[in-house]
Amino acid sequence: MPHRFEILTKIIIFVKKYFWLVSCAFLIIILSFSLGIIIGANILSRPPMIIEKELVLDLETGLAEVKTKSESLEEFPYVASSRGKYYYPVDCSLANTLKEENKIYFKSKEEAEANGYVYNTRCD
Repeated sequence: MPHRFEILTKIIIFVKKYFWLVSCAFLIIILSFSLGIIIGANILSRPPMIIEKELVLDLETGLAEVKTKSESLEEFPYVASSRGKYYYPVDCSLANTLKEENKIYFKSKEEAEANGYVYNTRCD
């Protein structure tokens, strides 16, 4: 036990003697670490990825074919939210406010109305 007490006493004396030095070193370490995180985060940030084409999987042939957005607009010109009651033309500004994970696409107005959706007249 006396050996442990002597070691603890020496540590306390060292901290008292060099308190400012230990405090400044600790502060410098914390500040440099924080600054490194801030600078590193700014360097590693990348611009968002923009996907201009949609990948559509053909289940019959098993081949994936790439379709542009204009081709998808021709095939599915109407969109609705799975949580809403209205459907919109895909190029309507209100359709752009729908969350991507909630979007349901339709080939015709009849198909959308058959599923219980009502056409939103603000998109005319």
